[in-house]
Amino acid sequence: MNQVLEKTDKNVNKLNIKEIVVAVDLSPHSEKTAAYAAKFAKTCGAAMTLVHAFAPEPITEFTTQEVHETYREEEREAKRALGRLANRVREAYGECGYEFRIGDPAEEVTLVAKDLDADLIVTASHHPHFLSRLFGLDQAPRILHKARCPVLVYHEEKELAEA
Repeated sequence: MNQVLEKTDKNVNKLNIKEIVVAVDLSPHSEKTAAYAAKFAKTCGAAMTLVHAFAPEPITEFTTQEVHETYREEEREAKRALGRLANRVREAYGECGYEFRIGDPAEEVTLVAKDLDADLIVTASHHPHFLSRLFGLDQAPRILHKARCPVLVYHEEKELAEA
């Protein structure tokens, strides 16, 4: 078994992956995705950046101050949650940056990957069902189509069994 792991480590290092961008939506599943990506980054000796994209504030003529303040509080909480996740990853891995963006998740993740000249994007697939993909609830296919680098889609075994 150790020979297989050593051989795998050598093959991963040959990929020359130096920068990994990890798309997170701050759900428990994306935390597992970040942990998986950290192990992968550690094997490669790569830097890792978590990216969370927060939806833009829906402003209409009917937007009240209360709605605006609720949105701002949700944004602040998402920033704090991203920072906490990055800290947990740093404890296990040591090197983990993070970017908080406002906008379309697939667009923002691929922009960060381009800006960082990332060698790999790691993302999760939350909605394995056809209708979820049809209505755009799963960002993984959208990231896949927009990315200029390879994309690794993380699935939990439990999710695959339910699909």
